[in-house]
Amino acid sequence: MTISLLLVRALFLLLWPLAQEGALTLTAQAGFDGLYEPMRAVPVVVSARNDGAPFEGEIRVFASGTPASGGLVYSAPITLSTGADKRIPLTVYVEPFGGGNLVVQLVSDGNTVIETRTNRLSTVNRDELFYGVISPDPGRLAFLETVPGDRTDAAVAFLNLADLPEVSSAWDALDVLLIDDSDTSHLTAAQRAALQAWIESGGQLVITGGAGGLKTAAGVVDLLPVSVSSVTSLDDLPALSEATGEPFGAAGPYVVTTSVLGNGELWLAQDGLPLAASRRLGRGTVTFLALDPKTAPLAGWPGAETIWNRIAANTPVQPPWGQPISDGYAAAQSVGYIASRSLPSFWQLFFFLAFYILIIGPIHLLVLRRFNRRELAWITTPALVLLFSALTFFTGFRTRGSGPTVNVMSVAFGAADAERLQTQSVIGLYSPRRARYDVTLPYDSSAFPFQQGFGALVGSSNLDAIARAGDLTLRQVQTDTSEVATFIVNAHLPRPLLTATATLSAEGDAVDVTVRNNSAQTLENAVIIHGQEQMVLGNTAPGEERTITIPLKTSAAGAAPTPILSLLISPFTYPNPLMSDPAPILGTFDYYNDPQAYPRWQLIQSQYGGDLVEGTSVPPTESVTLGGWFSSSLQPVGMSTDDLTLMGATLLLLEIPVQ
Repeated sequence: MTISLLLVRALFLLLWPLAQEGALTLTAQAGFDGLYEPMRAVPVVVSARNDGAPFEGEIRVFASGTPASGGLVYSAPITLSTGADKRIPLTVYVEPFGGGNLVVQLVSDGNTVIETRTNRLSTVNRDELFYGVISPDPGRLAFLETVPGDRTDAAVAFLNLADLPEVSSAWDALDVLLIDDSDTSHLTAAQRAALQAWIESGGQLVITGGAGGLKTAAGVVDLLPVSVSSVTSLDDLPALSEATGEPFGAAGPYVVTTSVLGNGELWLAQDGLPLAASRRLGRGTVTFLALDPKTAPLAGWPGAETIWNRIAANTPVQPPWGQPISDGYAAAQSVGYIASRSLPSFWQLFFFLAFYILIIGPIHLLVLRRFNRRELAWITTPALVLLFSALTFFTGFRTRGSGPTVNVMSVAFGAADAERLQTQSVIGLYSPRRARYDVTLPYDSSAFPFQQGFGALVGSSNLDAIARAGDLTLRQVQTDTSEVATFIVNAHLPRPLLTATATLSAEGDAVDVTVRNNSAQTLENAVIIHGQEQMVLGNTAPGEERTITIPLKTSAAGAAPTPILSLLISPFTYPNPLMSDPAPILGTFDYYNDPQAYPRWQLIQSQYGGDLVEGTSVPPTESVTLGGWFSSSLQPVGMSTDDLTLMGATLLLLEIPVQ
């Protein structure tokens, strides 16, 4: 009887996955309409439906390689009752030149129940203007591919509201999001929070009007430069023709969403009625266009090109510290310095060896001679050697520490008035012995392990999976004895309590910058970056306020201020002034021999891609940047052990618009 039951149970376990595969369906969509930017987070939405028995397991996305090759895995738990239909969002990173179709599995108790592949991924270059378009008739907005602004080219992804990620770092590849005739009240609270963080980091949101303007604005009213009220029709819009110099080809009436200017700049109006207005939000912009771009007068009108070019030109120049970490060797070096891994100094070794020689030599012989037992040297000499060897081993073992150390080096960049900053962190997990740990990060984070060669390469086999549930967990990270496992984490974190203003003098020949530190930490080695130059502000203690005046250089007496870059012999330079002259931000010229400055220097280098490029610094009459260090990281990190040592630093870079 028992054998029969065992056979029935075994048969059930063998057939159950086959039965479930017929009851379960699985589809997956990756990227923004299949597009992604290398080294940026890639959104993946997995849809699962269950028409069979209740199911509990997890989604697995293989971001590199195949299941057989043991590639990097991203996962999320899933529970499906009978008749359930769920969408599970994940955020993954793809190896450079990886792309293709990602493998997605539905797994239960270690068994793969069903497997599918995503749509094919294609790359968008960093120098392309990347649009996301949400519209019931997206094909009529495909012309945006011909509006690159100041970029070399443009790419357009056609999306739905449900495609927008709830993790803010998954938005980083997008430059512009246009929402047309779509009900934004359906956005979740997490989507709206991610949207605002993305805008503050330099994204541009465009909300269109026309007949569907009210519902399009409904979910983002707190971000708009206007307060929308109703929809009306106007027989003519001469203000548009006058602004562009192009007459309309189609006669009115024209449907317009009416509004009142709020916290923004009005740049097109008809008899006081806003037609186009923008609001600066952090480094980004929110633009409201009161007309439907798919209908008259904008559709097919030559003058519309002027309007779209202005919108495209609002996309801010991305400074070097806003680019993804691209040098894996420097990134690993930035978190590789841990005190317990350091070699003993010369003097420590010298005194230890001197003490050893004295004990085992003269002192040992004097003691034996004092007791007239010199024949015991055959026993005491090996015993002393063994004793010192044991002491050396025990001392070395103890100096490595008893628990793991996590070193977190972060670059936090954004606007001085933004709520959140775009943050990239390098995490180094050091363990004094071979072990496995779970590393936890906040839900609104994305992460990947990287190799320590030249170039930040996504992919590693030193962990089971990167799991997203209530938080983000690097599951079962394996470390060898005295090894440092390295990861990169992207997030948008709250701005520290610092206030900064920049004011252009009445004569236009200087900028006064005032910085007040309201945080609980000292801002170390603070500098003001303008163009390719830096001015030292110095350490700024909690509660302290400092003011510095930047004299602007001019090409001739009475000429308008010009960036210092124009005075260089060659227009080609390092894109990062912190690399051209790192001493001010590091606080020393001897940073290679300084145990605090050297890791910070490596963090700065990790964002350098290796090419000399033509300088595109923002003129100091438009914006300056406050740089400085906090002696701890802004990125929260937790672990599956109480015996944890945290260390690190944050390079803070706040862009200050000149008023």
